[in-house]
Amino acid sequence: MYDVRVIVLAREVYICKCSTDVPLEDPNASPEAKRVRWVKGTEADLLRLPAEHHNPEHVEELRARLARGEHWVLGLDGDTVVSYTWLHTRRTIDYPYLPGCTFETADDVGYGYDAWTPPELRGGGLRRVGFLVELNALKAMGLKWEASFFVKHQLEGATRSLGKVGINIIPLWRARLETRHKLSFENLVPGDTSTRPANPT
Repeated sequence: MYDVRVIVLAREVYICKCSTDVPLEDPNASPEAKRVRWVKGTEADLLRLPAEHHNPEHVEELRARLARGEHWVLGLDGDTVVSYTWLHTRRTIDYPYLPGCTFETADDVGYGYDAWTPPELRGGGLRRVGFLVELNALKAMGLKWEASFFVKHQLEGATRSLGKVGINIIPLWRARLETRHKLSFENLVPGDTSTRPANPT
């Protein structure tokens, strides 16, 4: 049996941005996190993925992302995949578990999504180090901001954890499922043009 991914179904999510002007590394990272080597993942690295967390259909989905030119930030401990994140620079982003939660982004914004760390390694600061790596990857592409979605109950903890390394999460919009087929969008930073709903209601 495959333990592919826990899908977080939520009625409320936040679209946030983080500046890519951040340190290169976490000076207080744990020894385990410091041991991780971060690379740009390739199709060959798909063979490294643990089968208990990635079934064949999931691997094919990741292969398609690479074929589209997406950037795979891959964390390796030796030859073992211990963390990863996906980045892309298309102008449209969406939160797939809330149909209609689609945003358009400005030219200086990249998108980070689908971060993964195996359950037994979570909580040790590995994701925090990976976030620095992905922000610096976007900075190297000439982008000033990363946009990402946070489920409501995750936002406070992420803000506290990432703030330890100078990553400031700025909530821009709140998207809420009001009824089965209706989303509402609340602008939290009027005047910010980095993101906007593609289909405002």
